[in-house]
Amino acid sequence: MNNKGQSILSEYVMIFFVVIAALVAMTTFVQRSLEARVHDARNYMIDSVINSNVCDANCVAATGGAIGHEYEPYYALMNSSVQQNEAEGLGETPGNAKAIGAIYYKTGNESAQTNSTSVQLAPGSAN
Repeated sequence: MNNKGQSILSEYVMIFFVVIAALVAMTTFVQRSLEARVHDARNYMIDSVINSNVCDANCVAATGGAIGHEYEPYYALMNSSVQQNEAEGLGETPGNAKAIGAIYYKTGNESAQTNSTSVQLAPGSAN
């Protein structure tokens, strides 16, 4: 009986898994290189607009005096105030003739109010 074909098939499977593992390992590097290219292209476009006659004084003034290379959209200034009120009452009812003692009760009233305002900061803000 000839088992030579079975050993070749296992070698192909092993090579297939090695190639897949190499591709999976390289995805991080490919993503980083693409992000770096986008970053460089964005910086090149900003520099070419600033250093050319396209962006005059009004254009630069509209951007706050400078066009920033980086902009993080999560810069926000948030103010929050929380108010909470709580009132509690204790009492008892007069005892009744068939039972000794009284019935005690407790009442509660709670309220909470939250006010939040969020403002998107301009690019390059240090706050």
